[in-house]
Amino acid sequence: MSWTKHGPGQMVFLPVVLWAALWTTACGSKEPAGDTPSAGGKAAPDEDRVVLRVGSVAYAAADFRQYVQETVGGAVQEIDALTLSNLFDQFVEDKILLAAAVERGVSLSIEEKRAYLENAEEGTWTEEEKASLLASDSGPLVDKMRINKYVRELGRDIAVGDDEVKAYYDSQPGEFFLPERVQVSQILLPTEPAAVEIWEKARFSDEEGFRALARAQSVGPEASDGGEMGVFQRGQLPADMETAVFAMAEGEVSPVVESSYGYHIFRLDKKLAPEQVPFENAARSIRQKLLGLKTEAAARRQLEELKKSIDWDAFPENLFFPYQREYT
Repeated sequence: MSWTKHGPGQMVFLPVVLWAALWTTACGSKEPAGDTPSAGGKAAPDEDRVVLRVGSVAYAAADFRQYVQETVGGAVQEIDALTLSNLFDQFVEDKILLAAAVERGVSLSIEEKRAYLENAEEGTWTEEEKASLLASDSGPLVDKMRINKYVRELGRDIAVGDDEVKAYYDSQPGEFFLPERVQVSQILLPTEPAAVEIWEKARFSDEEGFRALARAQSVGPEASDGGEMGVFQRGQLPADMETAVFAMAEGEVSPVVESSYGYHIFRLDKKLAPEQVPFENAARSIRQKLLGLKTEAAARRQLEELKKSIDWDAFPENLFFPYQREYT
């Protein structure tokens, strides 16, 4: 069984199935909810039914529908009931965290918003959306950023000691073992005749000659870098490419290899033997990982406390799908 909280000391038990927690958020209607919906009363239109109230803020089924669309995308009607139930649990927890962030006075400076937009993947936001974010202090994205800032502040005083970092490194040797890897470059052409013509030049070229051909002729995204694709281990390249590349010797140029992307001419720049990553090289990433785990645990503990202290009610019976959750 799960429960929703009606203020200090009052719990109402609701049938529910599985429990998940993500810190994403969407928007909600911010008017007082009025009377609690009841199964015996006059039903409101499905999208207007209140499905969650946190303090004085009421969220309707329409708010949850928008949350689902912004969280996972696609058509809501194509998502199964169990997945929607899990998302509703996340929705509830997000709104509780948002209420705590608002109560604590967590706000966003214009510099923080600009930094977020600068770090976002190119094309994520239109210029109009960016301008709207910078000008607004509300909305789904602002709420999400406020929650994330609130969670980060919970971990402000969390530290990871050197002994913890070393203990993790010693206990997880397999995590820091690097198998055989290859450093690869390519020239990608759209047609086989063009690829064969370039291959006739590339197969006798030294490294600089290969890179010059890549810059001049390749249609691959790495053409401006002389065709340098990066370092790969087995399983990270499509099977046909992997077979060709791992069979080559250093400095060797492959025959033309066809794929769904076009026609490739690979050059094996370097073979890297298996090795254990030295502790000094792994320490920084271990510290970041442990810090993240500690922060996540602190946020989980805080969320459980908020569930007990904040006045909130959930009404899954008013959702537009059969809520399917059950605690064991």
